[in-house]
Amino acid sequence: MLAAIKKEYRSLPVTYWTLWLGTLVNKAGGFVIPFLALYITAQGGSEADAGLVMALYGAGAILAGVTGGVLADRVGRRATILFSVFGGAVSMLAIGFSRSLPAIGATTFLMGWAAEMYRPAVSAATADLVPAADRTRAYGHLYWANNLGFAIAPTLGGILALASYTSLFIGDAVTMVAFGALVLARVPETRPEAAPPEGEEKRNEAAGRAGAGLGAALADLPFLGFVLLMLGLMLVMWQDRTSLPLDMRRHGIGEATYGWIVSINGVLVVLFQPRITRALLAYPRAGVLACASFLFGLGYGLYGVVGSVPGYVLAVVVTTVGEMAAVPTASAVVADLAPAAQRGRYQGVYSMSFGVASCLGPLLGVAVLHHAGGRALWLGCFAVMLLVTVGQLALGPALTARETAARAPARA
Repeated sequence: MLAAIKKEYRSLPVTYWTLWLGTLVNKAGGFVIPFLALYITAQGGSEADAGLVMALYGAGAILAGVTGGVLADRVGRRATILFSVFGGAVSMLAIGFSRSLPAIGATTFLMGWAAEMYRPAVSAATADLVPAADRTRAYGHLYWANNLGFAIAPTLGGILALASYTSLFIGDAVTMVAFGALVLARVPETRPEAAPPEGEEKRNEAAGRAGAGLGAALADLPFLGFVLLMLGLMLVMWQDRTSLPLDMRRHGIGEATYGWIVSINGVLVVLFQPRITRALLAYPRAGVLACASFLFGLGYGLYGVVGSVPGYVLAVVVTTVGEMAAVPTASAVVADLAPAAQRGRYQGVYSMSFGVASCLGPLLGVAVLHHAGGRALWLGCFAVMLLVTVGQLALGPALTARETAARAPARA
């Protein structure tokens, strides 16, 4: 096993592994977001207030996708990551020491903007560093690091929250600063400067004709269709962070139990995701994404028919299987669709879908939970994912043709 780990490490660049380690450190200290809705209600806010504040975080994340993607292409991946993590640390502390709901909302918006700006920069840097044939594995390892951190963060966060919510914000800020220190010490700029291959050069020229800023990505209809499908998945995924803890509380399940139940997601990813990613490389991406979307939706549908701890555990397991197949594959699709000169922008638009989901997801989820109940919410999530499943199958041929064309210069 040790030999296999060494072989995998040597197959990808050292700079990539530094970004991987920074991502792990950052996510292992991601205490705040899983408990932010509970923090709002602990401060005297209502469930609707919690949904609104989480939506402000999402609004900031939308802006982060725009600015992070453009800055990653214009000023560089490294500078964008540094601004994101250090700015995110400052805004995280500001939330923790805010006492009024308006102040918490304003600082949460700033945190969503600053702290999420690193996403398109890290994704673009990964595409810079890793050849197309290895990108699904590389994004799979990043996803693995995210989930290892997510397995650690809610459990530690649940313990810290019992003592003091302020400690959550301080710990989260410290790990952001640690990520920044790694980048300062070990990560050079990765933005391509050399002339691209002939086929890639034509794609870059076409992107330039489509307009500056995000114009090229927004003019790419197959790419936009794919982003909309992933937006549907992310809208559903965000219910784990807002509606699920509130619904579990209605069933008599508290913060600490919620923390370890959702940590099962990360544990499963840590144990099985690298093997699953390798196994799925042999299958068409459209089919993988369609099957993954169905399983993901099935897991969320189960939330609507269970009410006990074992039932929630089962639902998390089913959801995680779908997530492990979908997320790394989707990241590789976006990287292959993007021209080299537009990688930051394409990743920025893709990150915007995360922001839109984190903005609308809490509002829609909490509203449905409040007015129609948990069962209606979770069965609605299942219905959304059925539509996403059909959409992935319909869009698959167009995406396959684009990915084949993108890889042709590398094989030539």
